[in-house]
Amino acid sequence: MRDKSIANLCYFLFTLTTATLFLRPAELFIWLADWPIYESLILSTLFLSLQSIQGHFSWFYLQRQPITLCVTAVLPAIIVSHLQHVYIGGAIEGATLFVKTLIYYGLLVTVVNSPSRLRGFMLVVAMCATTMVMLCVIDFFEIVDFEFIQHLDDNDSVTDEGEVVTVLRMRGTGIFQDPNDLAAAVMLAGTLCAYFLTDKSFGSLRFGWLIPLSILFTGLICTKSRGGLLACGVAGLMYIICRYGGKVATVAAVAGACALPFVASRQTEVDLEEGTGQERIQLWRDGFDALKSPDILFGIGQGGYPDVAGLVAHNSFIHAYVELGIVGGTFFFGGFFFAAMQLYRMVRIPEEIENPELLRMRPFIVALLAGWATALCSLSRCYVVPTYLVLGTCASYLNLVWIYTDAGEPLVIWNRGHLFRLVVASGCMFTGLYVFTAILAR
Repeated sequence: MRDKSIANLCYFLFTLTTATLFLRPAELFIWLADWPIYESLILSTLFLSLQSIQGHFSWFYLQRQPITLCVTAVLPAIIVSHLQHVYIGGAIEGATLFVKTLIYYGLLVTVVNSPSRLRGFMLVVAMCATTMVMLCVIDFFEIVDFEFIQHLDDNDSVTDEGEVVTVLRMRGTGIFQDPNDLAAAVMLAGTLCAYFLTDKSFGSLRFGWLIPLSILFTGLICTKSRGGLLACGVAGLMYIICRYGGKVATVAAVAGACALPFVASRQTEVDLEEGTGQERIQLWRDGFDALKSPDILFGIGQGGYPDVAGLVAHNSFIHAYVELGIVGGTFFFGGFFFAAMQLYRMVRIPEEIENPELLRMRPFIVALLAGWATALCSLSRCYVVPTYLVLGTCASYLNLVWIYTDAGEPLVIWNRGHLFRLVVASGCMFTGLYVFTAILAR
């Protein structure tokens, strides 16, 4: 009974920790500004679940969940990326920052260990992220002025007369202050809201989820984020493919492409020859140029991308390859690779999954993974918690899938064969990004 009570307390504290990622108490209430609420919550959860979390990072467990292995391997990759340049201070600082992210990931896969807890965790993320977007929308339309939300006047284009045209883009709070980050959060929340909208066990009450979905759609348009719009589109298409098949997805894609210019004109204008599109490609080129050196294996050093390009890459995969080298970039890519592999192999499981709710979740987990990976193609978010929240959700879900089969065997076990597949897939990813950049960079 005592162990169960502690487990429930850990889960409660972890959900509160997650809530503070989206709704920062120090921003909502000024008098809490000096209180380390997030740190207190996550350290309390870690203290209470220390013995359990250690098991998830044992070699036995890492072999049975390669997502966790790859996520964990990013830490030594960060350290080595600095030590090869004899930058001890950078190694300590980079490792310290990523350990905080790794603790969150570890707690997620440890504490969220049942279908009901996973469902509850998804509910907390959906509600908190939607509430954050709602506050931003209210402020954006000047219904209420929140001091902690400051929107962005972004350069949009230049007229024939040489005048710069600006556009107001909605920003979020805390770690979602960039409009593209906020748009990625919209994709995350929208996918989870759609999951609850399709839950027939709620009867007609489930249609109440149309309200947060409408708020999220409004927020997406207000961010004017092309990457966010693409991420939402990819997430939607992946859900439709998993649920209804490729033919229906093709029809939906054509219909969506025809409708979007009427509701999101700026976000559908993609120009790779000039403007922000070309600027980002040039950032990618500068990063790849920096790898044409002995740094190609272990990178230029975590946090060093602005030193070679002036800005971050605005592409997490390129960012990881350049800063952590081919080795570290492969492990970062590997988290997504093994999540996708296991989700694909679920279809081929010969035995039945005993929990029907886990089967119903699959299209939404696929959509979540694909949407976030797409969002990362226009964001440099290799080391921050939201990326590992998504990977942790996938890992927690996939752990439950193989637990709830008769055989109880993992979907993927780390071995030489899967290491070879990862290396080949990462090589193809790296080469594809490099060729794409080389062709389009002016």
